[in-house]
Amino acid sequence: LLAWLQSRPCILHPKPVATCQTVLCYHHHPMLLAVYFVQSLAFTGSLVQRFPWVRDRMIADDKFLFKVVIEVLIDSGCATVAEVRKRGDEFWAEFEFYLSDLLVGCVLDVVQVSLMAPRAVLGGKAAALGQSALQKWLAGVPSAAMEASIKGVKQYSLGSRFACLGVKFLEYSLAGITCGFIGQGVANSLMLLKRQIHGESEHDVAVPPLFKTALVWGLFMGVSSNLRYQAVFGLERAVDMTIAKRVPAIAYATTVAIRFVNNVIGGENFIDMARWAGVQ
Repeated sequence: LLAWLQSRPCILHPKPVATCQTVLCYHHHPMLLAVYFVQSLAFTGSLVQRFPWVRDRMIADDKFLFKVVIEVLIDSGCATVAEVRKRGDEFWAEFEFYLSDLLVGCVLDVVQVSLMAPRAVLGGKAAALGQSALQKWLAGVPSAAMEASIKGVKQYSLGSRFACLGVKFLEYSLAGITCGFIGQGVANSLMLLKRQIHGESEHDVAVPPLFKTALVWGLFMGVSSNLRYQAVFGLERAVDMTIAKRVPAIAYATTVAIRFVNNVIGGENFIDMARWAGVQ
């Protein structure tokens, strides 16, 4: 096993573990050992080596990728059902809206899970050198309001947990505005192209305002998604600390169930918010 490990490239540097002089050693961090094994797999190994943010989250939460995949699958299915129910007979006339919402939703699924996921900071003390006061303050804010403190590594006060809600509001809002702007821009282009090819119809809906729609996405993400995913994280952590310790498979089942309910609520909530704002 040691011979195999020493031949593997280090997850911190592109050279073999045997020659890596990093202070953070796999002998003292068992979770890193699991990541080395993950590196040997074709798909996850490539992600770990190419994207440090994936590596850091996989070290902190071994179910991170499972949660991302489940989130995308559930959200796509729930969004389709919710859109059909809410739009009714106008579904095909408003298909561009549905397609825009679906594509933006899939991107945001990855963003939402990643921003709320706890992460391991490798070489944290060395990385802190040269950071600004703001960067150091942000480093003391948890990824989720209910993230567990680790004595001697990262400890969160009540104030930092409340600050997390504000930080996530800004992060989620920025992600929502960006993806909403791109997604609605694509939808508007498809609508105009469709009308140029097939001509205008009395059933055509008005082209929604691009910037207003992006702002609605930002509001939805910053408020609704932020609070809902904070609750999801807290419920999953509660399961991990109790039932899942005796029956690990329960953690996966409850993740699916909790995220399913969350996506049903979120999907219908967004359509209601979009109609209230007058963008759809």
